[in-house]
Amino acid sequence: MTKDFDAVLDSISDGIYVTDGTGITLRVNRAFCEITGIAAEAVIGRTVTSLVEAGVYNRSVTAKVLETRREESIVETLTNGKEVLLTGIPVFNPDRSIHRVVTTLRDMAELNSLKHTLALAMERSERYRMELVQARMDQIQMDDAVIHSRAMKAVMRTALQLAPVDSTVLITGESGVGKEIVARAIHRAGRGDRAPLIATNCSAIPEALLESELFGYERGSFTGADRAGKPGLFEVARGGTLFLDEIGDIGLTVQVKLLREIHKKEVLRVGGRRPIPVDVRVIAATNRDLERMVEDGRFRRDLYYRLNVIPLHIPPLRERAEAILPLAHHFLAYFNNRFARQVRIHPAVLRALESYPWPGNVRELENTIERMVVLCTDDVVDLDDTPDHIRAHAAAEAASGTTGAPTGCPELDARPDSAASIDPLPKLRDALDRKEAQILAEALRRHRSTRRIAVALGISQSTASRRLAHHRLTVTADS
Repeated sequence: MTKDFDAVLDSISDGIYVTDGTGITLRVNRAFCEITGIAAEAVIGRTVTSLVEAGVYNRSVTAKVLETRREESIVETLTNGKEVLLTGIPVFNPDRSIHRVVTTLRDMAELNSLKHTLALAMERSERYRMELVQARMDQIQMDDAVIHSRAMKAVMRTALQLAPVDSTVLITGESGVGKEIVARAIHRAGRGDRAPLIATNCSAIPEALLESELFGYERGSFTGADRAGKPGLFEVARGGTLFLDEIGDIGLTVQVKLLREIHKKEVLRVGGRRPIPVDVRVIAATNRDLERMVEDGRFRRDLYYRLNVIPLHIPPLRERAEAILPLAHHFLAYFNNRFARQVRIHPAVLRALESYPWPGNVRELENTIERMVVLCTDDVVDLDDTPDHIRAHAAAEAASGTTGAPTGCPELDARPDSAASIDPLPKLRDALDRKEAQILAEALRRHRSTRRIAVALGISQSTASRRLAHHRLTVTADS
């Protein structure tokens, strides 16, 4: 049995040093001798105190264990110059006296090598993670949005960096800016496509039903309740993400329960008594000024701080105008594919889209492109296919750019009382209509066919036909 025990000790790569309860050395293994350079017969049968006095050891962790009666560790430099980690562990008799002290020795060079290897691995892992974030940034095209403006790239970069953690995120911005797109990006980069993402618009659910919708209810908890009860959205989203849009529209009663869930990671169903643990990441969004609502007493301050751990603000589309045309082309490709069309957008329309302020943000732009693709009667979307308000805005922009007087001219320096002497301006739409009629009449005189007129004016043939008919100009030849 002793021979087998010695064989087991010799198979261990760490040094093993065993003493009895008085500090007398009983056994050492082969690794101890290799690490320390000390022969077994030089220490066996001798007390650790005498070995320290003889200079064999500088310090003894065994002596420290016998003194404190608990596990102890020290780092020691041996006489051969090696640095080792010594850990002594007491083994007790039934009467709580010390029976043995077992000490392990590990070469610190090996530990430092492992530490260095681990540091390199962690550094490599972080580099790969950052490269993955950048790759996602370069290639991201989630759902129905593309990221082109510097402002949105900054938002998305932050979103993807915080994705691996479970901190609550509050996304703010006007309606239609793409708050749900950012929430989906965070979820996919963090918990992944296999975990559920449950999105709900809090303003779309009546206040009386919102509590049971979010937290669920037990059977018989109220009139009309399902007999089996019903899990809430927090339970449905377990292991994934719950996106609460328009969080500013929830009432104070629900706010209290929401704060409890986020803080304790558990829900209490309506009519229930037993809390249900739920591992859910919460991402909230709002187009409201929650800080003002807190000051007005309409939103709980503690919930606001709990939600606003990581704030993300998405600027409106008018503040990132460089994204308008890339988004327009993206939506055009999407709706061409959806409706089996091959529609192009005329450059004049693109200029009109780029100059428009888009109060409805990305959602309004998407709906506008869909409308133009659906209503376009040929293969080119021209100004006649754009909504009236966008066309009027483009005309006003063009008029202000061509008729505005430069600073310092007499018209701008005239006194207010001289304004009555200036001829009144014509209505913009009437002036544009007359100018269009003149251009079309001249084009008709020169070309005599709708096809050649369309080529000359850079519009589609169907548009040329419609505008000629509008001005009651007749084409005698159409070849």
